Amino acid sequence: MVSTAREFDVVVFGATGFTGRLVARYLAQHGGDRRWAVAGRNEAKLHALLAELGELASGGAAPSVVAADVGDEGSLKAMAARTRVVCTTVGPYALYGEAVVRACVEEGADYCDLTGEMDWVAEMIERYHEAARSAGVRIVHSCGFDSIPSDLGVLRLQQEAKRQWAEPAGLAKFYLWDARGGFSGGTVASAAETVERASRDAKVRERLADPYALYPAGEAPGADGGPQDGARFDRAIGAWTGPFMMARVNEKVVRRSNALRGFEYGRDFRYGEVVKLGRGVGGAVGAWSMALGLGGLVAGLALGPTRALLRRFVLPAAGEGPSEKTMEEGRFCVKVFGWKDERAMKAGDAPLVVRVEADKDPGYGATALMLSESAMLLADGEDALGDGVVRGGVLTTAAAMGSALIDRLELAGMVFEAE
Repeated sequence: MVSTAREFDVVVFGATGFTGRLVARYLAQHGGDRRWAVAGRNEAKLHALLAELGELASGGAAPSVVAADVGDEGSLKAMAARTRVVCTTVGPYALYGEAVVRACVEEGADYCDLTGEMDWVAEMIERYHEAARSAGVRIVHSCGFDSIPSDLGVLRLQQEAKRQWAEPAGLAKFYLWDARGGFSGGTVASAAETVERASRDAKVRERLADPYALYPAGEAPGADGGPQDGARFDRAIGAWTGPFMMARVNEKVVRRSNALRGFEYGRDFRYGEVVKLGRGVGGAVGAWSMALGLGGLVAGLALGPTRALLRRFVLPAAGEGPSEKTMEEGRFCVKVFGWKDERAMKAGDAPLVVRVEADKDPGYGATALMLSESAMLLADGEDALGDGVVRGGVLTTAAAMGSALIDRLELAGMVFEAE
């Protein structure tokens, strides 16, 4: 079990990066009396960050500085040994994440990150799940826009289904209803790294294509196929839908949550994610444009010459991100629909609907909030997490924190509401 006798509650590793800085700012404003630290390889930058954070502090303890480098495993182990939770934004995780995971498992610290690199998560499950489970350490991936709205939105939907129907929803569908915001060079780097690995490694391609790549070993897969990759008119909402860029991430996470929670949603549970567009010709054009554009971006990232051109002339560089104005004006709204089964959906039965939203940029403002609140909840320990969660292993947010995290995010201003 994670020791309570630690110098820090939370260490933010990668705090001088674009997203890490947002997490540090959030903790400075909302961390209360928790003991926390900023960590990275450049101590001068970390001390400069402390000066910035001092202007935002909410009256709690001032953060400390911890020197740690992904190339120095001893420094990572020393960092993990000093804290209850390592919250890391250092990606691409396939390049820089495993040593941090290993240090946390060996030194008994819980861990949370923002990864959307599902082939890498599958590797971490294979290599560290049993060791983390035995140690009582929670390794919790994807604690941002990937994949909390999906994972906890479905959990909230199933809670409502059991309340109203006395049984879980056998079919759920996520609609990205509305979103405004930007993206950073770190996100681009992770996406490019994943596509590049897939272009040269058949095992990576297999994991990315497998809808059940994150299922526990030995569990028979369900009936879901891959995500929607074209445009479709969706009768349930009376509008066209297009492919959602993060569906290949989030769908796998939700399925793993179901399995880790003892198939609480049912062994035949089915799930998919799409983007809601318009109703008429404009909606159809938008849906097909989205499908073609997404396919073109993936194809461009897969080829070395076009990947280099995209990085140089189109996509933001590492360390760059959306402006303060873009983040302040950002928002997102997701709706998760649920039916008893596919037959009920096709018959036009009224679905249950859960709305998940935040008035912050999804990829950065809202993601910093979600990751920070996840880290603080893990640091608060067993009593704060309550019942019905998994005590150790390579986990999802629904499995590791469940309803306690929903409650915490609602207190922080997010919405998880049954309509």
